[in-house]
Amino acid sequence: MAEGNDGPLIPSMAVEALVRKVLAGHQPAPGARAAVRDLELRDYEALFAGRTIYTGFRNGAADEDKPLYTELLGAAWQGLPEAIRSMHDRTITAAGRASVERGHNVLGRLMAWMVGFPGASEDIPVHVRFDTDKDGETWTRTFGKHSFSSLQFAGRGRSQRLLCERFGPLTFAMALVAEDGRLALVLRRWSFFGLPLPIWLGPRSTSYETVEDGRFRFHVDISHPLAGMIARYRGWLEPSDPHGSSEIVSPATLPNSRQS
Repeated sequence: MAEGNDGPLIPSMAVEALVRKVLAGHQPAPGARAAVRDLELRDYEALFAGRTIYTGFRNGAADEDKPLYTELLGAAWQGLPEAIRSMHDRTITAAGRASVERGHNVLGRLMAWMVGFPGASEDIPVHVRFDTDKDGETWTRTFGKHSFSSLQFAGRGRSQRLLCERFGPLTFAMALVAEDGRLALVLRRWSFFGLPLPIWLGPRSTSYETVEDGRFRFHVDISHPLAGMIARYRGWLEPSDPHGSSEIVSPATLPNSRQS
């Protein structure tokens, strides 16, 4: 998976990889032959370093019995910290604390109202709950007494292997990127009532989940070129009693145009 402007560079990297092997004393065999073993994925690793290019393997058809994030991440799932995996592995509810910031631009405040973001607060209890059915996972985030929900599901067609999240008429398709012990969500496309919209018109966001001192933490920062900051919320969560009154799992899943 290549983010930003790095994707078009990959085909030409084969030339550099071959030259590096020759300089290291590994000459290609002469004559006409199959060349499928002349380059391996490991030959590209040094070229991918420092770029937003990530590698991994996904095998087989989708498994409906697997949690959503487990299925989308494939082999990369096992590389995530346990605190992140447990939060997405059939967790029913989670609770913690968060801080919330809101932008002051009128357009930004309107956008925040449309999505249902909570008001600003330096320290507020947060509860998260998700409910799973054939359509995906419904996430209900409760900040204090304010709640808002979204539906997450596996993308199809052009959005295959992406995580899609629907807030009312808006749907965001995001790549899940597991790297350096954190899980980031990268916005790839978005739509309004199913109508695809230009990515340059979309929100900008840095959204990720990580672990600090053994505790699951989330960070969501949403902005727009015309509106400035829309909302930023961050904090921590721990799985809670599924029979209690609390709700959800990690709020770190919002439109990401980026990202981190």
